[in-house]
Amino acid sequence: MALIEPVTWREVPWGWLVIATLLTAFGVAFVISACYDPGERLGLGKEARMQLVWWGFSLAACIGALHVPFATWRALAIPIFVAGILLELFMAAAAGTALVPVIKGQANWVVLGPLRLQPVEFIKLGALLACARLLASPDFQPGRLLHVLGALALAALPAALHARNDLGSSLTFPPMIFGMLIAAGMRLRHFAGILLLSLGGLFALFVILLMDPGQSAGLKHLQNSVLPREGARSYQYKRIEAWLHPEEYALTESYQTLRSVRSIGSGRWLGKGYLEGDQNRLGWLPEKHTDLIFAVVGEEVGFIGCSVALALFLAFAWAGMHAAAICRDPCGRVLIVGYTCLLIGQASINLAVATGLMPVTGVPLPFFSYGGSSLMANYLGLGISLCAAAAPRRTTGKTTLI
Repeated sequence: MALIEPVTWREVPWGWLVIATLLTAFGVAFVISACYDPGERLGLGKEARMQLVWWGFSLAACIGALHVPFATWRALAIPIFVAGILLELFMAAAAGTALVPVIKGQANWVVLGPLRLQPVEFIKLGALLACARLLASPDFQPGRLLHVLGALALAALPAALHARNDLGSSLTFPPMIFGMLIAAGMRLRHFAGILLLSLGGLFALFVILLMDPGQSAGLKHLQNSVLPREGARSYQYKRIEAWLHPEEYALTESYQTLRSVRSIGSGRWLGKGYLEGDQNRLGWLPEKHTDLIFAVVGEEVGFIGCSVALALFLAFAWAGMHAAAICRDPCGRVLIVGYTCLLIGQASINLAVATGLMPVTGVPLPFFSYGGSSLMANYLGLGISLCAAAAPRRTTGKTTLI
């Protein structure tokens, strides 16, 4: 099996990559603003310089993944998925150590000297590949409920393992697997039934976290089984309470949300101007270059700038679905849909947090937020998806452009 396969520009829907590049350029501009350092050349702070370096590596990874035959990615799906599960188990066992420290209530980073990596971003890609291979298997029947539940269990395994240390990242798995199942031909009644049960389960978890255990040993044991790490339950509890009653936690747990909403609202129609946001420049906006970067966008370029960012995400989703529509390989088709739903679902969660529509979760805005792991995984997934879209046309010789 060849490790590298030539690709011509006519075989690849380059428009999708162009939109991703525009999103990243937009995001880098606001990472520069959020980390602006007048003492450095062009005002590029340390984080802004690192983001530019990671962008270069990420583009290289995308082009490299595109040149790997899609059959190779399909063959590697299960080994990559198993490696991801083993890594999840290791992180759960090592949580709280110097290698996997607990940072702001979450143990989802691996620290290797000066590098701080977020493995869940790459574990998502492993789950994406494994689910695509399963759904495209000749033995898989999307009309049978048992087969659908098997696919859900495959995606739920890494999500459940990671939920104990990072509930926010686990919420990005459902949009991916449901999108893939729908693309594979899942029955509508099965989808509706499973969706209702899932929402019921989330509501039950929400209630369990909010209940005061008091003197009830049984309830305390149940809460500890859901979030067994010491302090995890109280941490999640406070986040939910702060979302429900932000005024009571204005200086603590709800500080991020209140500052974010205020920053977005203060930008009004046209914003205060690039590099002119006072919430940003005076340091009043927390996590401004990572989870809440959209608040910087809202403050400095206003409603119009936010609309441009949202339009780019919609264009990215359209390009992804168009690439899936023209892909004749069943595995490639469901993979492209899953990747698109994964990133758009993650973006929706981030934007919901930034605007106060859901409790705070540490989920980066794809292509926008500062972070090498997230940016690298986004571009690597895009490269694999572009490879899947181009694979059938490499053999048929037909070309299609977006």
